[in-house]
Amino acid sequence: MTTFPAKLLLFGEHTVNLGSQALALPLPLFSGKWAYAPQLSPSELAAQQQQLPQFADYLDELHKRGELPIKLDVKAFKKELSKGLVFESNIPIGYGAGSSGAIVAAVLKFCTTEEKEFPVVEFRKMLAKIESFFHGKSSGTDPLVCYLQKPVLLGGEEGALVVKLPSKIHFIAEGEEPQKGSYTIFLLDTGIQRSATPMIEYFLKQSKGMTLSSRIDFSLIPDVYDAILGFLNGNSAATYKYFGAIGLFQYKFLRGLIPVKYRKLWAASLEGDLFKLKVCGAGGGGFILGMTKDWEGTKTALPKEKLIPVLQFA
Repeated sequence: MTTFPAKLLLFGEHTVNLGSQALALPLPLFSGKWAYAPQLSPSELAAQQQQLPQFADYLDELHKRGELPIKLDVKAFKKELSKGLVFESNIPIGYGAGSSGAIVAAVLKFCTTEEKEFPVVEFRKMLAKIESFFHGKSSGTDPLVCYLQKPVLLGGEEGALVVKLPSKIHFIAEGEEPQKGSYTIFLLDTGIQRSATPMIEYFLKQSKGMTLSSRIDFSLIPDVYDAILGFLNGNSAATYKYFGAIGLFQYKFLRGLIPVKYRKLWAASLEGDLFKLKVCGAGGGGFILGMTKDWEGTKTALPKEKLIPVLQFA
């Protein structure tokens, strides 16, 4: 069966809500897929399926009201759920990695009775409506990336655009080590589950201040743009430079996005040049995103941290 990857918002966290570009990538290190568990008791199956039956009812209602521009066979999906269909996933929940986005993508793929091409922006709007079952409000970005399994550039005139990564950018497989001498982007697992909403509210509140609003417009957003440009051009040095600039801005002006226990480490990363850190997704916990020119040196410097390499510039 098809595997549905997690999602990584590489650049544009929070600023995308102010009109900046953002770059979201599929994260195949974490994924989910359909499986059957007929051996489970009714109570065990209910626990494993979690909200899937209720989600199926929600989809059925949207479909009956004509609010979805595609044909879905929700009846067949419900029948398979009764047979023990479950979504097996190792995508961490409460980390901003797209756990619900992967479920939406998987259910949509399962229920769709005919393939239909949509402009990316329209498809994203439909997915936002579907994912709102889980969050109350959704941008549609997570399920879009999980469904297409391709990088998506958000913002700008297009609103959402599928992009191609340079051949020198390589996704690192589970158990694989980055090549020596290459720039590596990695995840630092804080072990802290968090909700995105308080972090989004914090950022929007801070950004309304006159001084910080100006700094975001004239410093942070241009750094985000240049980081995305450097990444899409395969320019590792430029990506590293602006990656660090974003992390510096967040430490100086948006420290509430950084878990308290990691602020000292963050400050140390700014003083040295071994690795740089920045917020991953909403911040406040989950993953912290890092980038280094020396993977082995970074592992040695952070022996107590769980570091997960995800990308490298070959």
